[in-house]
Amino acid sequence: MKQLVTLFFILVVSGIANAQSAGHLHYEMEFSSDNPDMAMALPMMVGSTMDLYFMPEKSKLEMAMGTFMKTITTVDVKTQKGLMLMEIMGSKSATEINLSNANAENATEPKTIVTNETKSIIGYNCTKIIVQGEDGSETTLWVTNELEAPLKEQKYFGNTEIEGVPLEFTTLNKEMTIHFTATKYDGNVDANTFSMEIPEGYTMITEEEMKNMGQGF
Repeated sequence: MKQLVTLFFILVVSGIANAQSAGHLHYEMEFSSDNPDMAMALPMMVGSTMDLYFMPEKSKLEMAMGTFMKTITTVDVKTQKGLMLMEIMGSKSATEINLSNANAENATEPKTIVTNETKSIIGYNCTKIIVQGEDGSETTLWVTNELEAPLKEQKYFGNTEIEGVPLEFTTLNKEMTIHFTATKYDGNVDANTFSMEIPEGYTMITEEEMKNMGQGF
């Protein structure tokens, strides 16, 4: 899996009929590493969470990596615009994203393997899917087609056009393994959640500067 913070534009396109198409998913995150140097940083990641908000043509991904870093990515598929907010140790930065450019950068599709394995997560039926990248990376996802989210350009879900929403997945980055598990779903979400207004206290930077800030995570 490519850099967890430097890539904000991984594709997941949902087109499931009769699925829930709005709501809020809460994920718990667990970190592990066999690298002693990386393992020393794990206590900072305790309590990390990810929250996904979605409705037709809009999505928002909030990630709190312990006490170290917080990122918020809001996407409007219709306008092909996005907003990325990042806070690292009190330093707050914002960048506007052109999704058309992001699509061009991530045009290469990895190999996707849909297995026959299934299990239930928070009451939804999920199928195990394995995504293999050209760089040798591999991501395992448990995907439900009972939820429909327009996750185009949102990261963490595998660079492929998977129909459905991953409720559990594991990814490896920089010798650190991160496991995400959905623990709660709420079918209600306020349209104001997807506001592109930049909060006070954030400094505008370029997309390249934002990527460089997140390198290594």
